[in-house]
Amino acid sequence: MQQLPFCPNPLCVYHKDAPNDRWFRFHGYYSTRIFGRIPRFMCTGCRKSFSSQTFSIEYYVKKRVPMRDLFLRHSEAQSCRAISRALHISPGTVQNRLDRLARQSLAIHAKLRSRAIAKEDICVDGFVSFDHSQYFPSEITLSTTSRSQFVLELSHASRKRSGIMRPAQIEKAVSLYAATNFERGAVSRTFRDILDTLAALRPPEINSPLVLITDEKPEYQRILFRHPLFLRQDPDHRIAHVRIWSKLPRTFSNPLFASNYIDRQLRKDQANHHRETVCFNRNVANGLSRFTCYLAYHNYFKRFRINAGIADQRTHGEVAGISRNAIQNETKALFINRAFLSKAELSPPMERIWRKQSPTPMKSKADYLPAFALA
Repeated sequence: MQQLPFCPNPLCVYHKDAPNDRWFRFHGYYSTRIFGRIPRFMCTGCRKSFSSQTFSIEYYVKKRVPMRDLFLRHSEAQSCRAISRALHISPGTVQNRLDRLARQSLAIHAKLRSRAIAKEDICVDGFVSFDHSQYFPSEITLSTTSRSQFVLELSHASRKRSGIMRPAQIEKAVSLYAATNFERGAVSRTFRDILDTLAALRPPEINSPLVLITDEKPEYQRILFRHPLFLRQDPDHRIAHVRIWSKLPRTFSNPLFASNYIDRQLRKDQANHHRETVCFNRNVANGLSRFTCYLAYHNYFKRFRINAGIADQRTHGEVAGISRNAIQNETKALFINRAFLSKAELSPPMERIWRKQSPTPMKSKADYLPAFALA
């Protein structure tokens, strides 16, 4: 009989740490049209039954899809409808599989990012796109390591449209915003999320201060000065905040190069973030799932420098200090083994993405999330 890693019931004593001896027993079979005959088991601790398929990323699916192929197509600028045409599946199926891959990506990123070297400077900047329509810009604040361009954290906020508008546009904006509830201080909250993660992962150490590089947006300085990470400084644990003029040339010598680089890559590689395109996020939670998949691709699959020698196959994660074996083991499981929320150590912004808790403007109904995704 095969060995299973743990009981899938989050309330079971064998969920976190299953014993080495046999903690389950055989409980028959059931047949499926796609996977054939599937064995079932029963936990001796909680008496809940489950199957070998419970631990698969394809748990509860009704159609098999090449997950790795879909993941790479999405990360190389194909839209959901283009993928659906190429793989002969519906756009809804594409989004369903991207949701699964996003949960997988969040779980492996939470596990691997703590292994990165903690001595790099951190660039923080907002990636601006829009959701639903151009009257609802979105700001996704990203923290990226300065030398390796490894993305550590992201946090999303919806806000009102800014800039010059024609009278007809102003009238439309007023009517739309009257029917929309915006989170107060949402952009500031995203920066606090970034600081909270840095406080947990990369606090300043002796002879190794935390260097934070941002543009001159006043909210960044105001939030930083009020954050415990800044207030609890002492002579041995320092934070340096470097502010860069946002109109400097976006060259390699710019201290904000890492943020400018990931901004360019997102515009280039994500169909729903191209400039002047009909591909855009209709749904915030779905868009964040796709965004998360791309960041996993950027950190753990994409070569650090495309123009480097053929022998240099390092990814951004490897340059950040994560071993190749660790990355290969985790990315191999990304397309096979189902990630469980109860076993993933997620930060609050990552958990919001997992639970699809970011609301879409002009939409009152909560986004659907299958019950098994909360296990």
